[in-house]
Amino acid sequence: MPAVLTLAGLFLVVSVPSARGDAELRFLGETHFVVDETSRTVVRLLVERTGDPVNVTALVLLEGEDTGDFEATTAAAFLLSSETTKTIFIAVRDDDVPEADETFLFTLRLQSSSNGVTVGTPNTATITILSNDNAFGIISFNSTSLITVSEPRGRNQYVPLSLIRERGTYGTVAVNFEIVGGPNPAIEDLSPDMGNITIPPGRSVVVFSILIQDDQLPEDDEYFTVRLSSVAGGALINPNRSSVQIKINRNDSPLRFAQTVLAVSEETGVVNITVTRGLTSEGQLIGSDDSEVSIDYAVVSGNSSASATPGSDFRDLQAGRTLVFPPRVYEAQLRFEIVDDAVPEIAESFQVVLLEDSLKGDAVLLAPAVAQVTIEPNDKPYGVLSISSGLLAQTVTVNEDSTPRFDGITVVRNGGTHGNVSVDWTVTRNSSDRSPVSDDLTPASGTLRFAAGQMAAALPDHRGRRRAGGGGGLHLQAAAQEREGRGRGGRANGAGVLHPGQRRRVRAVPVPPGRGAADPERAVRPLPVSQLPADGGHPGGRLAGLHRPLRPRRARDPARARDGVLNGTRANSALFSDGQSLARLALPIRNDAFLQNGAHFLVQLDSVELVNIRTPIPPVSPRFGGALNISLRVTPDIANGEIGFTNNQTVVVHEPDDNRTNLISLSLRRDGTDGQAVVFWSLRPVGFNRDDVTPGDLGPFSGSVTFLSGQSDASINISVEADIIPEINETVLITLDRVETERFVVYFGTNTDNQILKAGFTSREIVIVENDDPGGVFEFSPRSRGPWIINEGETVELRVVRSQGLLLSQLVRYTVLPAGDVNFYGATGVMEFSPGDREVLVALVARPDGVPELDKTFSVVLSSYSAPPSSLGAAREVNITVLKNDDPFGVIEFIRPGLSEAINESKGLQSHSASFPVVRNRGGFGEVSVFWVLEPVFLETCPLCRATWSSERGNMRKTSLSSPSPMRYQKTKNISQSRFSMLLGAQGLGTC
Repeated sequence: MPAVLTLAGLFLVVSVPSARGDAELRFLGETHFVVDETSRTVVRLLVERTGDPVNVTALVLLEGEDTGDFEATTAAAFLLSSETTKTIFIAVRDDDVPEADETFLFTLRLQSSSNGVTVGTPNTATITILSNDNAFGIISFNSTSLITVSEPRGRNQYVPLSLIRERGTYGTVAVNFEIVGGPNPAIEDLSPDMGNITIPPGRSVVVFSILIQDDQLPEDDEYFTVRLSSVAGGALINPNRSSVQIKINRNDSPLRFAQTVLAVSEETGVVNITVTRGLTSEGQLIGSDDSEVSIDYAVVSGNSSASATPGSDFRDLQAGRTLVFPPRVYEAQLRFEIVDDAVPEIAESFQVVLLEDSLKGDAVLLAPAVAQVTIEPNDKPYGVLSISSGLLAQTVTVNEDSTPRFDGITVVRNGGTHGNVSVDWTVTRNSSDRSPVSDDLTPASGTLRFAAGQMAAALPDHRGRRRAGGGGGLHLQAAAQEREGRGRGGRANGAGVLHPGQRRRVRAVPVPPGRGAADPERAVRPLPVSQLPADGGHPGGRLAGLHRPLRPRRARDPARARDGVLNGTRANSALFSDGQSLARLALPIRNDAFLQNGAHFLVQLDSVELVNIRTPIPPVSPRFGGALNISLRVTPDIANGEIGFTNNQTVVVHEPDDNRTNLISLSLRRDGTDGQAVVFWSLRPVGFNRDDVTPGDLGPFSGSVTFLSGQSDASINISVEADIIPEINETVLITLDRVETERFVVYFGTNTDNQILKAGFTSREIVIVENDDPGGVFEFSPRSRGPWIINEGETVELRVVRSQGLLLSQLVRYTVLPAGDVNFYGATGVMEFSPGDREVLVALVARPDGVPELDKTFSVVLSSYSAPPSSLGAAREVNITVLKNDDPFGVIEFIRPGLSEAINESKGLQSHSASFPVVRNRGGFGEVSVFWVLEPVFLETCPLCRATWSSERGNMRKTSLSSPSPMRYQKTKNISQSRFSMLLGAQGLGTC
């Protein structure tokens, strides 16, 4: 152990209790702190001494329970008489325990009572650590598995959903939810479709319910998502478990008739009425089909003449009035027999009704729930109309001179006489006479009407007209017209059947041809087409030339054509002379146009017409045939140059070691290789530390790259140099500034540049990673490396220094081992080095605990507390020895003071002894010998007036000192009573 350090330690120890004077300790500056719980949170408390310049040790102690929120609950600062302030660091421990806002109180105290030094105000500091580690919880569903439910039938059904609150449960939290998705608005099936749930403090699980509504609507499987949308109260939502799906099984299978009205003839025999289950009106499956469904039906028929009579007009062929659908059966038939009789009847109907109250199973009754069966009129219910048979047997002759009026024509109604019936009639000539009938007979046409039940009716009187000339034959015919008839075949008005002479007018309605679908856009191919053929004739054509950048995998759109490429308008023409079958096209490209590699010229044939030829009839030629457009691609060998970096990603490099150089090669690429190009570039430092970038870091800072004609690739080389200067990340931006080409004169007589820089690829960042320990190298200063020897209660001040870089804020931890917190104030702590700080002082005070101890050596160890880790030097550990203290070998004494024993003199074989209990208090280290002696000494009469008693190491039990032999006294003195005193002494490993 170097003597000089030992003396220095003793000097420090001696100087502390010697502090005297009128001085005061207090906190200086901010004493109320609100901080986050992070690994880099360090609170600086400034301790100030005012008054007399004396040495003093200050302690800062956490009041109350140690909750583990700080790296250390104690700290110390030693102020020399020449110092007035010292900084104490309180580091927050970043744990993983959810915590609400917590406030802690730290108190300033003196290490021990120092004469003349007091604690002033402010002497307390509060540190509030804000809520952390999700103190208010992370909200999520306890399960994200699909929840499958069935829609209830005539009752309410709830789906319980559980929310869990993980991590912390502090405070009241309100969680908002909504139901989204599904084929229809969620409120039609679920209730509520949005809302909020309140979670009280301390609660980690809460259950809420969603009502499944019986909507009586046919539905297939429906999927809805219950999603946690937001949360209030400081909590968070777990995005991985923020939603749960609810599946409502297909339900409410629709039940209905396939047809509302059925019209059948009396000769039909059996009519089938179809009832469907689980089908839409379009015949698609919907609703449940995995269970049996049944429903009753009723047959309804009225009492009017239009009502069919059960038994006589129809019969129900079912054995019962219940219709049953087994699982996955979607149609069923109700069968009714139609009775065929010979009675003339008008249309008669009956209805079949599905009874909703009798419905059983997962189904709903939808319209149409009633089917009407109409038996069409039969057996000629409206009668058969004909001219009276007497008139048909012979020709009726009328003399217009003697019979001016004739009313002998009758139409009879045979068969049924239901309803009102009308019939049209007309008189026509049956000879070659072309004159109108009305010249001889009026009226020549009309309508004859029959009332219900009427069996015969006469045509109105016919009046003959006199005229010169011979007689002529006329023909009377009844003609049916399609207006209101309901019968079969040719019909008279009102549904009567004509016989004979029936006819029907039929008008054909032409169906317009369907519109043809537009042809899809014709794909184009990049073909080197330069000639336009013409097959036959001598047509003229029109041509349009377009230029646009290449867009892979997209249709070429003429609207995207770029202007300023063609010399002139986009439209042009080609002329086919008489006899010419092939024309050559030339695209008039501007001499200063930039042709991009991969761009396309889209050439489309627009119109064609004859030139200088006029025909009286529009010709069908010339016309277009074959491909109407072609695409000409600009290839690299004819494209103008477009130059840029191959990518624009940031380049990250490390400074080389020693004196070596790192070479960075940045690739350039030119699209379009026609002609020579020179690219000029430059480097520019960027960022807050741009002034620190020098030519000693990298270079060169500018230059140029030449592309020869036909060359497409080149590179820029940057050298990164090595140095020993601490540096943080340095960023430079390399930029392509301009491109120069050979200037040439084309036949148009103008100068042009045909090389450009590629947009978006003209710059890149280069980052040189921090190097040479920019945050510094930490170790104990030479004066603090010890070893130190102190007594309990004394202070050691250690100095930690930073060498090399001072550019970054760094945290360095120190720890006293072993069990430093038990033996030292400030045994653990975190020192904060701000940029520019070279050293930080920490003080350690050996706790005066009153516990007997031998010499004990502790190590103070430095470690990094920063991320990334700080660099540490070789002197990262210091030893401190605390000398033995608090009577480690014990204190030997009688069990109590003033012991007194009276004994008789031993005579003969009879001996007497005295016992005096002795104890070893305080420490029990080592083996200790205890001497005892009687005074005055009478060896003649008391041979054991001197003796030794030993206590083994660690033995602190009570024992007794006694004389095993009789005490004999000399007879030279006449003593009736003697008094003795026992004295103790000790020797061994320590003093007692």
